[in-house]
Amino acid sequence: MGRHAETAGTPLDLRRTAQASGLVGGVAWVLTYFLPTDPRTALATGVLWLGLLLLTVALFGLGLLLVRSDVLVLRWFVGLALPTLVWSAFAVVRDSAADPALADAVFGAAVGLVSGVQLVRRRSLPRATL
Repeated sequence: MGRHAETAGTPLDLRRTAQASGLVGGVAWVLTYFLPTDPRTALATGVLWLGLLLLTVALFGLGLLLVRSDVLVLRWFVGLALPTLVWSAFAVVRDSAADPALADAVFGAAVGLVSGVQLVRRRSLPRATL
């Protein structure tokens, strides 16, 4: 039990960190929509960049969790590829939107909602098999 219990805690910590980052980053992007943006204020820009950083951390963590291999290079590759893919697709959607700030808020709300639900949901422990 000792060795398995030590390694079992690490993915859960990474999962919780990714979920918390997604929740806070998503809330930051929604909050940015409601801040004054006539001349983009330093506060709105700072919150937007903070949200971007936290959402990227969440996507990177999710990418690391997608690979269940002990090959660290493969996990890092997927960890870096997932945020790149998501931000590329989001850039296309955001550029075609009539209101880019609204697109940011909707994306932030979606990621924040999914991350928040995953964060508070109880994870069932895997059953032991014989």
